[in-house]
Amino acid sequence: MNNIHMPFDEVLRQSPIGMAVINFDGTYEALNEVYCNIYGYTKAQMLGHCFTMVFKPEARASVLELHQRFLKTGGILGGEWEVQRADGTVLHVISESAQVPGIDGTMRRLVYVTDITTRKKIERDLEASHLFVHSVLDALPAQICVLDEKGIILSANSAWINFLISNGGNPEILLKQTSYLDLCKPDAKVTNKGSLEAELFYEKLLEVLAGDNNYFEIEYPSHLPDERRWFIARVTRIPSAEPPRIIVSHDNVTALKVAQVELHESLTFTRKLINSMQDGFTVLERNGRALEVNPALCRMTGFMDTELLRSGAGFPYWPQDENDQLQALLQRVLQGAEGEIEVSLIRKNGTRFPANMTFSCVKDENGYPINYIATIKDITERKRMEDDVHRLAFYDPLTNLPNRRLLHDRIEQSIAAGKRSGNHAALLMIDLDNFKPLNDNFGHDVGDLLLIEVASRLRSCVREIDTVARFGGDEFVVIISELQSESGNSKNQVTVIAEKIRNALCTPYMLPIQYDGKPEYIEHRCSASIGVALFNSHNTTETQVMKWADKAMYQAKDDGRNLIRFYVAPSLQ
Repeated sequence: MNNIHMPFDEVLRQSPIGMAVINFDGTYEALNEVYCNIYGYTKAQMLGHCFTMVFKPEARASVLELHQRFLKTGGILGGEWEVQRADGTVLHVISESAQVPGIDGTMRRLVYVTDITTRKKIERDLEASHLFVHSVLDALPAQICVLDEKGIILSANSAWINFLISNGGNPEILLKQTSYLDLCKPDAKVTNKGSLEAELFYEKLLEVLAGDNNYFEIEYPSHLPDERRWFIARVTRIPSAEPPRIIVSHDNVTALKVAQVELHESLTFTRKLINSMQDGFTVLERNGRALEVNPALCRMTGFMDTELLRSGAGFPYWPQDENDQLQALLQRVLQGAEGEIEVSLIRKNGTRFPANMTFSCVKDENGYPINYIATIKDITERKRMEDDVHRLAFYDPLTNLPNRRLLHDRIEQSIAAGKRSGNHAALLMIDLDNFKPLNDNFGHDVGDLLLIEVASRLRSCVREIDTVARFGGDEFVVIISELQSESGNSKNQVTVIAEKIRNALCTPYMLPIQYDGKPEYIEHRCSASIGVALFNSHNTTETQVMKWADKAMYQAKDDGRNLIRFYVAPSLQ
């Protein structure tokens, strides 16, 4: 038989038996139309109310206690019940219960109810009209037979006879004094699950025949070669009947059993799928309280599932300063918009990590929002890669200074700033005077150490708003921004800064080397030739400024090195 996975709501809708889901407090959480029709209420009148509403007031406390004991300890909860319809009429039902886990991890009771009011009346009238009983029994879908106190089959309906035939029995046994005990006696040669139920049924039937028990029911498999089937057998001793009579009925619950198995398999598969996700996953109530979390979210945030589930803390990993942004996002999700946000979340140990969060809304059949679903992806590695790409594109990997590409952008920014403020700026082109001998004598590794130290000294000589860049090889560029509007004062300012740089770069360098496997230091002296281009925004381009500074720098080299030379733009002369 093919396995067909159906959502739980569809199982409820299609079930021919009254079904309801009841939480620990006794409140109806879900039910189908068949269940409502049995008791004469609408769904709206029952959902959210205690199931004891269908019992007489004096019985409600004890019934609720049985319900909660079942959810705590398990066992069996079922049988016949005398209940009241909405209009006050009394009816009899048979129910059975199963424990099912809710999405919050707590157990609910799944109850199956059949209205047996008609059958009860039949049982009471059985002795009064044997012919009437037979005609009514034959019209019932349940397989029913009547026994005396010795277990002899007195009568059976058509459904029971067909049931007997489908299981390989001979209907002629009804013409003889056949004991039901002979039919249901377990086969000692067979040891499987079905034989265990058969043995239990046999023992319980003996108790009812002896008068030690008035009722029991048991679920058992009765499979055919080409079909898997499940039945519920119920045995009832008719109270005060004389002579004693016992009713045995069998109900085919295959559809319900298959639906129950498929529901369990669907829930198990869904949970395995969620738990195997590499991204964090959580189901939330409308108030933000977590109902479900997966292991990936716990690993990601450092919180245990017990700390996240129904803790009342909402999002303990969500930064408080982003609460307004979260509420606005959830409101958009409720209105059907896309719900995605990039945020820095907080681990339990206080460290932060970048994450991408996607929200969606779960609605009931009426379109009312009931839950949020959120997936959380740790994007630390993606951010690191983006930073690495950005750094490789715009920064020198050796000195961590802006490279030529970023330098050009900074020059353009400085020119644009001058247009707004009317102030001058300066570009310093710096070339090291004694760098090549160091590379030739000690290798490029030591030369790299010198370049790193030069970068550090240059940064220490300027302000944060200024730019220090490596132009290439042993050439560096410094942009001095936000000078004064008057060219003479600006030149004086730059002269002070350039002299500070020249002196800093002239200070001897102590560079570590390896000699015979031991660390040693060499002292290296290195000066710098500095060319300065002072400019403002009038008819100035980035290319012109670079040419002016380069020309001034070569003038410093030609004049003897370790010097500062200015190239003043023609408009400033």
